[in-house]
Amino acid sequence: MQAKDLKPLSQLAQRFGVKAMIYGKPGTGKTPMLQTAPRPLVLLSEPGTLSVRKVTNVPAWEAYTPEKVEEFFEWFTKSAEAKNFDTLGWDSGSEAAEIVLAKELAKQKDGRKAYGEMSKTVMRWFDQLYFMPQKHIVLICKQFAMEVGKTVTPQNGAFVVEMQYQAAPYFPGNALNVSVPHRYDEILHVAEVNIPGVGPKMALRTRGTPEILARDRSGNLNEVEPTDLTALFAKAMQ
Repeated sequence: MQAKDLKPLSQLAQRFGVKAMIYGKPGTGKTPMLQTAPRPLVLLSEPGTLSVRKVTNVPAWEAYTPEKVEEFFEWFTKSAEAKNFDTLGWDSGSEAAEIVLAKELAKQKDGRKAYGEMSKTVMRWFDQLYFMPQKHIVLICKQFAMEVGKTVTPQNGAFVVEMQYQAAPYFPGNALNVSVPHRYDEILHVAEVNIPGVGPKMALRTRGTPEILARDRSGNLNEVEPTDLTALFAKAMQ
């Protein structure tokens, strides 16, 4: 190694682009939001969703089996055509994991081994996306209520247990629900927000609360951001 090989950290960050997870309830506009990203391409693993009928100007690769996902990665990482796209949106990462799990459960007698093999395969895909240079990545996920704790209070000579839940991106099993959010820099929760002077509108929440999991490692985003991914990516990379 020579001194000329050293580069500023800021320059390296610019080269890798924004790696984001977007999750929310059905009908919140996660898939149509992809058309607001710079030069987007969609990897579609969730068949039959009516939301994609409104996304008419974004090319998509259908991948409803693990084999088709592998075929996509081969094309996306090696073909000249892939250079025409700045953003890859995967709709959805949650469904892709369930597709792999179904295949593993059909092969494995031991369910724990099936979940383990699924986690290894899916994490390999997600890591490949995370470390992909010169691409923005948007991993769309389903939402679920993740158990984050409980309170036990005495009441009338007994104890009342109240579970505490937080909205979070969903993956089957436990391992991915921990490892995937830990990896990605932007965890964005899409929901209806009452914006002063505007009223109720779909927006992206970037700050975590006891009720939702969210994160902005760039430190540049407001607590609530519009659902314009081109503007959001530019702001995050300032």
